[in-house]
Amino acid sequence: MAPKTSIFAVRTTIGQERSVTDLITTAVIGEPDIWECPFCGEQFTSEALTREHMKKCPKKKKKSGEPKLVSQNMLLGRVKAILVPETLRGYVFIETLEYRDVEIAISGVPHVRGRVGGKVSFEEIDKYLVPKPAAEGLAVSDIVEIISGPFKGERAKVTRVDSAKEELIVELIDSPHTIPMRIHADFVKLVEKTSREVAEGHEAATEEEEEEEDEDSFWARKD
Repeated sequence: MAPKTSIFAVRTTIGQERSVTDLITTAVIGEPDIWECPFCGEQFTSEALTREHMKKCPKKKKKSGEPKLVSQNMLLGRVKAILVPETLRGYVFIETLEYRDVEIAISGVPHVRGRVGGKVSFEEIDKYLVPKPAAEGLAVSDIVEIISGPFKGERAKVTRVDSAKEELIVELIDSPHTIPMRIHADFVKLVEKTSREVAEGHEAATEEEEEEEDEDSFWARKD
C-alpha cells in the first residue's frame, strides 16, 4: 500500500508563484543522491552504478568496501505534486508525505513568505483547480471589448449568451450596421455590466461571501 500523502499550503509573493514552484521542483528532482566509490573516490548518482563501477575499479586491487553515500536528496520520491492554481494568487500547494518535507523544500527559496499551518483538504482548493467558464459573469446587454481577431479593440453589446458552448452573440457598437456576430467568450473582456447597481450589489455580496469563507478557510490560519 502506498503511503498516504497530504496537501500543505505555502504563501508566496504575488506574481512569483511560478518561480517558487520551479525552485522547489529543482530541489525535489534536480538534485540526485551522490554515491562515492570507496577505492577511487569517483562519484555516481545511484548505489547500483557505484557498485557496478567498484567491480572494475582500477584502484580496487584486494581492497574491500561499500559504496559511500555522500549526499542524499531528502525529497526524492516524497513530494508527489506541486500545485499552482491560476485563479488563486500568492499560494503554492505541495502534496507530500510529511510537513517537514515542505520545510526542506522551501528552505532558502526566494519569495516564500511563510507556511500555512495544518493540512489543506482537497475540497478547499478544488474550486481553484477547475478553470472558470469563459462565459461566466457575462449577460445580455453587457458591453464587452473584443481582444482577439479582426475586430480586436472594438466594443460590442452582448445579445445572447451560449454558456454550453462558451460563445456569445454580439453586435458592434460603432458599426453602422447591427450585424450579429458569434464569438468565443475567451476573446472578449467585460467593460460594462447591464446595470451598475446590480453589478455593484453582486460584487458586494461576493466580497461578503469571501470574507465569511475566509474565516474558516486554510489561508486564514496562522503559521
